[in-house]
Amino acid sequence: MKRQEMEIAFAKKLNEIRNRGGEQTLWQQAVKELNKEFGWPIRQLCEIAGMTRDGYYKWLKRKASRYQDEQSELLEAILKLEQEHNWTLGYLAMTTQLKFENCLSFTAGLKRVTNCMRKHGIRANVKKKKHNRIQRQEEYVKENILNGKFDRETKNDVWVTDTTETVYGDQEIHKARIHIVLDLYGRYVLSYNISPTETASAVVETFERAFEVEPDACPMIHTDRGSAYCSKLFNDYLAERNCIHSMSHPGHPWENSPMERWWNDFKLIWLEKHPRPKTIEELEQLVKEGIVYFNTKRAYKSRNGLTAEKFRNQAA
Repeated sequence: MKRQEMEIAFAKKLNEIRNRGGEQTLWQQAVKELNKEFGWPIRQLCEIAGMTRDGYYKWLKRKASRYQDEQSELLEAILKLEQEHNWTLGYLAMTTQLKFENCLSFTAGLKRVTNCMRKHGIRANVKKKKHNRIQRQEEYVKENILNGKFDRETKNDVWVTDTTETVYGDQEIHKARIHIVLDLYGRYVLSYNISPTETASAVVETFERAFEVEPDACPMIHTDRGSAYCSKLFNDYLAERNCIHSMSHPGHPWENSPMERWWNDFKLIWLEKHPRPKTIEELEQLVKEGIVYFNTKRAYKSRNGLTAEKFRNQAA
């Protein structure tokens, strides 16, 4: 092997080690790897690297520092967690997860974890959500005025609402959204609506049907912070009806727990006990019959052993 060819191979090896985030002592590392790969003499490789053989063997027999041991442990823990979490952990999430799972024998802060991940090209494979800033300026966000006071003494005092996704179809599966308006007094369903997607117009239509049942009502309306409920169209509609709007906080489903409980019963007790509707018309009929069932046939201990309809009629 000519010396010139060895020098070229040595330069390539140095670049290879740099690209993979190699050690600071990359010259010694290059000598070690080339000797192992090609069996080239240590003496010649050390000459090319500009070091003595004694210096190389001293490096080879060195003991890893405590910091290097910790860095190896940190890298191994990071790679393991990224695989377990499908490469969704960013710098802060990784630091939090390392601490939560007690993965390390030492403490690693955000800066150290970030530097380690950047050095080895480890990044979370998650697309950032694009925010429509123009649309967000038009959103109307309200406080949680209801504040968990779900037990009401009179009907039409507070109405809660929500939407859930369901499916129908035989060969081809279609999705639809079911909207419900529920009076907290007796948990009575005033109206429903089915739409292809969750839109402000579909929500307004659901409330229009509710006000057809109770035209003189002026309830507080409690919702989550879905885009339809934050829309200008829906909030203008409530203002025209002189209704106060209350909203749950993001990620706090229990702040609308009566509606969540109703959905849970509706799905488990009704939808899952019936065959999947083949058409939108069959879905409409199934939802309608389910609401009649929960309003007029299903008795609950929380309503003094009465159905929602009978409990509601007590207030008439």
